[in-house]
Amino acid sequence: MINISFEVTDAPTRLIVTELMPYPLASVWLAQTEPLYVQRWWAPVGYVNVDTELSSEIGGPWRVVQSDPQGNQFALYGKVEAFEPNEKLAISITTEIFPDTVLHLTQDFEARGEVTKVVSTYEFTNEEELTSYLNLGGMDRLRGASARLDALLTQLAS
Repeated sequence: MINISFEVTDAPTRLIVTELMPYPLASVWLAQTEPLYVQRWWAPVGYVNVDTELSSEIGGPWRVVQSDPQGNQFALYGKVEAFEPNEKLAISITTEIFPDTVLHLTQDFEARGEVTKVVSTYEFTNEEELTSYLNLGGMDRLRGASARLDALLTQLAS
Protein backbone atom coordinates (compact mmCIF):
# COMPACT_ATOMS: atom_id res chain seq x y z
CA MET A 1 0.00 0.00 0.00
CA ILE A 2 1.21 3.49 -0.85
CA ASN A 3 1.91 5.71 2.16
CA ILE A 4 0.95 9.30 1.27
CA SER A 5 1.54 12.55 3.19
CA PHE A 6 0.90 16.23 2.46
CA GLU A 7 2.63 19.50 3.30
CA VAL A 8 1.38 22.98 2.41
CA THR A 9 3.81 25.91 2.20
CA ASP A 10 2.99 29.56 1.69
CA ALA A 11 6.28 30.97 0.41
CA PRO A 12 6.40 29.73 -2.28
CA THR A 13 2.77 28.63 -2.51
CA ARG A 14 3.04 24.84 -2.84
CA LEU A 15 1.42 21.56 -2.02
CA ILE A 16 4.05 18.86 -1.51
CA VAL A 17 2.88 15.27 -1.71
CA THR A 18 5.26 12.52 -0.59
CA GLU A 19 4.44 8.93 -1.50
CA LEU A 20 6.37 5.88 -0.38
CA MET A 21 5.52 3.10 -2.80
CA PRO A 22 6.40 -0.55 -2.09
CA TYR A 23 7.28 -1.07 -5.75
CA PRO A 24 10.51 -0.89 -7.77
CA LEU A 25 11.42 2.44 -9.36
CA ALA A 26 11.17 1.07 -12.92
CA SER A 27 7.53 0.04 -12.37
CA VAL A 28 6.60 3.34 -10.71
CA TRP A 29 8.23 5.35 -13.50
CA LEU A 30 6.46 3.29 -16.18
CA ALA A 31 3.07 3.74 -14.49
CA GLN A 32 3.66 7.51 -14.23
CA THR A 33 4.87 8.08 -17.81
CA GLU A 34 3.25 5.48 -20.09
CA PRO A 35 0.01 7.05 -21.41
CA LEU A 36 -1.96 3.79 -21.35
CA TYR A 37 -1.11 3.31 -17.66
CA VAL A 38 -1.64 6.97 -16.77
CA GLN A 39 -5.09 6.69 -18.34
CA ARG A 40 -5.97 3.93 -15.87
CA TRP A 41 -5.09 5.71 -12.62
CA TRP A 42 -4.53 9.49 -12.92
CA ALA A 43 -8.03 10.66 -11.99
CA PRO A 44 -10.07 11.26 -8.87
CA VAL A 45 -12.41 8.52 -7.65
CA GLY A 46 -15.49 8.43 -9.87
CA TYR A 47 -13.75 10.05 -12.85
CA VAL A 48 -12.64 8.18 -15.97
CA ASN A 49 -9.88 9.17 -18.36
CA VAL A 50 -11.14 8.74 -21.92
CA ASP A 51 -7.99 9.88 -23.72
CA THR A 52 -4.38 10.35 -22.63
CA GLU A 53 -1.30 11.68 -24.42
CA LEU A 54 2.10 12.30 -22.80
CA SER A 55 5.23 13.35 -24.62
CA SER A 56 8.66 12.36 -23.33
CA GLU A 57 10.19 15.40 -25.05
CA ILE A 58 10.89 18.58 -23.11
CA GLY A 59 8.49 21.18 -24.47
CA GLY A 60 6.24 18.46 -25.82
CA PRO A 61 2.52 18.37 -25.07
CA TRP A 62 0.55 16.24 -22.69
CA ARG A 63 -3.22 15.99 -22.48
CA VAL A 64 -5.80 14.00 -20.53
CA VAL A 65 -9.52 14.07 -21.25
CA GLN A 66 -11.58 13.12 -18.20
CA SER A 67 -15.23 12.33 -17.72
CA ASP A 68 -16.78 13.21 -14.36
CA PRO A 69 -19.48 11.11 -12.61
CA GLN A 70 -22.20 13.12 -14.40
CA GLY A 71 -20.67 12.37 -17.82
CA ASN A 72 -19.22 15.85 -18.42
CA GLN A 73 -15.91 15.76 -20.28
CA PHE A 74 -13.06 18.23 -19.94
CA ALA A 75 -9.36 18.30 -20.73
CA LEU A 76 -6.28 18.91 -18.62
CA TYR A 77 -3.23 19.81 -20.67
CA GLY A 78 0.17 21.44 -20.69
CA LYS A 79 3.81 21.06 -21.63
CA VAL A 80 6.53 18.73 -20.42
CA GLU A 81 9.09 20.86 -18.58
CA ALA A 82 11.50 18.08 -17.51
CA PHE A 83 11.78 14.40 -18.38
CA GLU A 84 14.71 12.56 -16.83
CA PRO A 85 13.93 8.82 -16.85
CA ASN A 86 13.59 7.31 -13.37
CA GLU A 87 14.51 10.68 -11.77
CA LYS A 88 12.28 13.65 -12.63
CA LEU A 89 9.11 14.57 -14.45
CA ALA A 90 7.81 18.14 -14.55
CA ILE A 91 4.76 19.45 -16.37
CA SER A 92 2.62 22.57 -16.54
CA ILE A 93 -1.08 21.92 -15.90
CA THR A 94 -4.03 23.89 -17.24
CA THR A 95 -7.67 22.77 -17.28
CA GLU A 96 -10.50 23.75 -19.56
CA ILE A 97 -12.47 24.57 -16.40
CA PHE A 98 -9.88 27.16 -15.23
CA PRO A 99 -8.03 28.09 -18.45
CA ASP A 100 -6.33 31.16 -16.94
CA THR A 101 -4.67 29.16 -14.16
CA VAL A 102 -1.36 27.38 -14.75
CA LEU A 103 -0.08 24.98 -12.14
CA HIS A 104 3.42 23.49 -12.21
CA LEU A 105 3.99 19.92 -11.06
CA THR A 106 7.48 18.52 -10.45
CA GLN A 107 7.93 14.90 -9.44
CA ASP A 108 11.21 13.62 -8.06
CA PHE A 109 11.71 9.83 -7.98
CA GLU A 110 14.12 8.05 -5.64
CA ALA A 111 14.77 4.30 -5.37
CA ARG A 112 15.14 3.00 -1.82
CA GLY A 113 15.68 -0.69 -2.40
CA GLU A 114 12.30 -2.13 -3.38
CA VAL A 115 10.53 1.03 -2.22
CA THR A 116 10.23 4.12 -4.39
CA LYS A 117 9.84 7.59 -2.92
CA VAL A 118 8.02 10.09 -5.12
CA VAL A 119 7.86 13.72 -4.07
CA SER A 120 5.31 15.67 -6.10
CA THR A 121 5.49 19.45 -5.75
CA TYR A 122 2.47 21.39 -7.00
CA GLU A 123 3.43 25.04 -7.34
CA PHE A 124 0.56 27.52 -7.46
CA THR A 125 0.71 31.10 -8.71
CA ASN A 126 -0.72 32.48 -5.48
CA GLU A 127 -2.31 31.55 -2.17
CA GLU A 128 -5.86 31.99 -3.54
CA GLU A 129 -5.30 29.29 -6.19
CA LEU A 130 -3.91 26.87 -3.60
CA THR A 131 -6.78 27.56 -1.22
CA SER A 132 -9.31 27.00 -4.03
CA TYR A 133 -7.63 23.72 -4.95
CA LEU A 134 -7.73 22.53 -1.34
CA ASN A 135 -11.35 23.68 -0.89
CA LEU A 136 -12.37 21.76 -4.01
CA GLY A 137 -11.08 18.55 -2.38
CA GLY A 138 -7.59 18.51 -3.88
CA MET A 139 -6.10 16.25 -1.21
CA ASP A 140 -8.97 13.74 -1.45
CA ARG A 141 -8.60 13.71 -5.24
CA LEU A 142 -4.88 12.99 -4.88
CA ARG A 143 -5.57 10.22 -2.34
CA GLY A 144 -8.03 8.64 -4.77
CA ALA A 145 -5.56 8.76 -7.65
CA SER A 146 -2.85 7.32 -5.39
CA ALA A 147 -5.13 4.41 -4.44
CA ARG A 148 -5.79 3.73 -8.13
CA LEU A 149 -2.04 3.88 -8.82
CA ASP A 150 -1.47 1.41 -5.99
CA ALA A 151 -4.00 -1.01 -7.51
CA LEU A 152 -2.33 -0.71 -10.93
CA LEU A 153 1.16 -1.27 -9.51
CA THR A 154 -0.07 -4.28 -7.53
CA GLN A 155 -1.50 -5.71 -10.75
CA LEU A 156 1.74 -5.04 -12.66
CA ALA A 157 3.76 -6.77 -9.91
CA SER A 158 1.79 -10.01 -10.23
